[in-house]
Amino acid sequence: MDFDTHYDQNAAADALQQIVYAQVNADRNTPTNAVQHANILQTDNLVVQETGNKQKPIWRLGIMNSDGAIEEELSIRMHGILTRVDLTAGSLYRCDVAKVANLCQRIEIVGLKSQLFTEAIQNVAALHSAFERFFGPDRVIPMNVGDSYSGHRMICTCLYLSKAGPECLPEVPFGMGVDPLGELAKYRKSGLIHTSENQVTYFRSADDGDAGHDTVYEAFPASFRAGDIVEVQGSVIGFATKSQKIKTIFQMSSLTLVHSTQSKDAEKARSKAGPPSLPAVTLKRKKWHEREDREVVKTRRKLKDLDISSAGPPKERED
Repeated sequence: MDFDTHYDQNAAADALQQIVYAQVNADRNTPTNAVQHANILQTDNLVVQETGNKQKPIWRLGIMNSDGAIEEELSIRMHGILTRVDLTAGSLYRCDVAKVANLCQRIEIVGLKSQLFTEAIQNVAALHSAFERFFGPDRVIPMNVGDSYSGHRMICTCLYLSKAGPECLPEVPFGMGVDPLGELAKYRKSGLIHTSENQVTYFRSADDGDAGHDTVYEAFPASFRAGDIVEVQGSVIGFATKSQKIKTIFQMSSLTLVHSTQSKDAEKARSKAGPPSLPAVTLKRKKWHEREDREVVKTRRKLKDLDISSAGPPKERED
C-alpha cells in the first residue's frame, strides 16, 4: 500500500516520534531486554541454536551468559506504521496442503525516516550476520536490505501451522479471531499443527490516565488496518531451503495497536470524497444521411442478387 492524499503522513510521523521517545524515556526507569542494547549485537554472546523437528529444523538466536548457558531467545521490539495487513487465513476452499503449510500472518511497516526504526533495521542486519558466522557466508542467503527494507520498510511474518513430528512443540489452540471460519483447524488431520512457534498475540493499548502509562488489552487481528501505528516484537530465525541454503526472516511474536487516529481520519475523508469520478465521454453518432460504408453497400447488393423471390422461373435444362 502507498499512502494516498487522504492520509496525513506528516501527522503520522510526528505521532510515531512522540510514541517512540515516550517509550524510550519509560524504559530508562525499568529493566530493559538485552536486545535493546546495540552492543549486545556486536559481541560473541549470540548463539545459534536448533529447534523444531529434525526433518524441518528452525535455527534461533539466544544470549549466552558467563556460565555458558543460554538465558533467553533474542527478540527485537520496534514501532512503525502499517502499510500491509494480512493477519487472518480467510477461505481455504479446495486449497492443497502444501499451500496451507506456507500460509503466514504477514505485515509490512515503515518508519517514515524514524531514527530508531532505522536502528532496528540495522539490528536485524546484525542478527543476520550471526547466522553467517555460524553457517558460513556462502550458505546463508543474503538479506536484501536494499530491496526488502528500502524506504525504511520491515516485513514481519509468522506461519499459521507447522508440520507435526515427534520432537515438535505441543499443540496450542488458535488465538481469538485468527481462524474465524475454522478453516485452518481442518488441516490438523494432514499432519499440520498450531504450536507456540506459530502463535502471534494481538493487543491494543489504551491510555488509562495514570501518568501517561497505557493499559494493554487483547485484540482481534481484524482490528488492525493500514495506517495504524503499531509496536511489533519478534526475532530473526533461519530455516533451510530446498537447495539446503539458510534463509533468515523476521518472525513476529506480538503486535500491539498503539495509535489509530491518522488511519481513522483517512478512512473518514475517503468516505466523504466518495468514489472517484469518471471522465466524461462524448459519443459521436453517425447521422442517417451520411454516406454508408462501401463494403456495406456491396454486401447489400450481393444479398439482393441472391433473393429468390425476385428471380424468374427456372430455365429448362437443354440436353
